[in-house]
Amino acid sequence: MNVQLKLKKSHLLPDFPSGSSINFRDGKLFLIGDDANNVLVLDSAYNRVDSKRLFDFPEKRIPKPVKADLETSAVITLGGKDFLMILGSASTGTREKAFIIPFLESDLDVPHFRVVHTDIFASRLLGGGISEVNIEGSTVIGKHLLLSNRGNRGHLTNHFAITEVDFWERQASALLKIVPVKIPVVADDAPSVSELCYVDKLDMLLMVLSSEHTSNAYDDGIIGNSYIGWIENITGKMQAPILTIDQIVSLTSVHRDFNNEKVEGLCVETVNGMELTLHLVSDNDNGESKLFKIGMTLTR
Repeated sequence: MNVQLKLKKSHLLPDFPSGSSINFRDGKLFLIGDDANNVLVLDSAYNRVDSKRLFDFPEKRIPKPVKADLETSAVITLGGKDFLMILGSASTGTREKAFIIPFLESDLDVPHFRVVHTDIFASRLLGGGISEVNIEGSTVIGKHLLLSNRGNRGHLTNHFAITEVDFWERQASALLKIVPVKIPVVADDAPSVSELCYVDKLDMLLMVLSSEHTSNAYDDGIIGNSYIGWIENITGKMQAPILTIDQIVSLTSVHRDFNNEKVEGLCVETVNGMELTLHLVSDNDNGESKLFKIGMTLTR
């Protein structure tokens, strides 16, 4: 598989901190920040449509010791209804949370969202071979939810956790399979998985990866490089004992706008044959977020 990436647009969000995840639904982008009070809603041209408040901290950025560390989100369907599922990283007790927000047509019905503590599920991750819990990616593949647990320089191995879409309802008994992830070698760098996105039409798992000079799941470190990676024919590989990423591409080689940006989220807006339109979001650790619109062309 040959892949060509082209930056179509970048856009700074100086008032929205720590972009960590992004989803596209019904012409709107739903943006999460790991220490932001709100879910920011944009159109596909990055114009603000709405802002949905989840927390009531007076600061722009929720203080690190108490933040829920919302690192990943996915649109899920339960009982014929769509929800935005947002997960805390579960790297500390205050971060063991899932926010389940229903959609009311094309709008988020924030007054009726649920918060579920995921401590039991996090304990199962530790018992299943993960040394340090740090959930940073999620996507739905068929009837399963695929989660990624991010590695670091102290715990180098990344893992995928295959579970049920509503795992929080039966945390002690929900399906759980933990699989190590093999990442292509990059000289002088150690990228880890930051977010996942399943492309159903192509049966391809897309992901963003980034490197950061930290040896644990709590502390931030100097920002390194960011990458896009993928696994082809993912549904046929879900039962493998190890999942290997087919290829990764450095985003700094695509455009200089990616320099010093820790890309943490991606979603797909359109798939037209082998042409995809992606949206990425990054966190520069300075209380800002940056959006990127990418054209992705695949050839065999």
